[in-house]
Amino acid sequence: MQRRYRLTNSRSFDYLYRKGTCVRDGFLVLYFAPSNRGMRVGFSVGKKVGKSVVRNKTKRRLKEAFRKHIPEIKRGFNYLVVARPQAAESDFAQIENNLLSLLAKAGATGTV
Repeated sequence: MQRRYRLTNSRSFDYLYRKGTCVRDGFLVLYFAPSNRGMRVGFSVGKKVGKSVVRNKTKRRLKEAFRKHIPEIKRGFNYLVVARPQAAESDFAQIENNLLSLLAKAGATGTV
C-alpha cells in the first residue's frame, strides 16, 4: 500500500475508534469518518488474533485486499479495518469478500 494512503499516527486511530461510524461482520470491523485530507486507511490486528506471525499474515492479507480495490473506494474518508480472531483462520478470498461487503454496507464503494 502506498504511503499516501496510510494512517500513521495513533491520534488518527483513536479518533476513528471514538468518533467513527462502525460496521461489522464475523471477521472484520470497519470504522470510517469524513476526512479533508483525501482517503487514508489503517489496519489493526490485536493479540487475540494470534501470535505475531499470524497477526502479520492477517494484516498483509487485509492490506492487499484493500489495495486491490482502491480505485473503487470513495475518497474523502478515513478508514480503519480491525481484524477479529476468526480472520486468522480464513483465506484471502474470504477476507476480501468480507472487506468488500463491509465497504458496501458503509456506502464506500462506487464511482470515485
